[in-house]
Amino acid sequence: MGSDFVKKVGPVGIILILVISAAGIILSYTADLGVPQRYESKHDTSYYARDAETMAQLLAELREFVFPSLEGIVDSYVSNDGGHIVIHVETRQLNKVRAVILRDFDESLFAFH
Repeated sequence: MGSDFVKKVGPVGIILILVISAAGIILSYTADLGVPQRYESKHDTSYYARDAETMAQLLAELREFVFPSLEGIVDSYVSNDGGHIVIHVETRQLNKVRAVILRDFDESLFAFH
């Protein structure tokens, strides 16, 4: 059965199949899936969790380096007690925003609404 296929498509067909397969593999690895690059934080979770001032510093970093590449963020601020950053996100974008932020930071630093 396999040799019948090869005979029908011939050498040009085989080369065409290989070229299309290679192009598909290259495109799948280079496609932009809309996920922003990872953000390398200057400090770890314990540093940011210390007080409201360090939380404000983290929020400033997020606003400068992470939020511009995300859609759907409506508002963000440090909570009144300074214990976490509150991020209000449009419902349709919540899962993506949450996944991107929690990919680089500990969940204990945030509250998503």
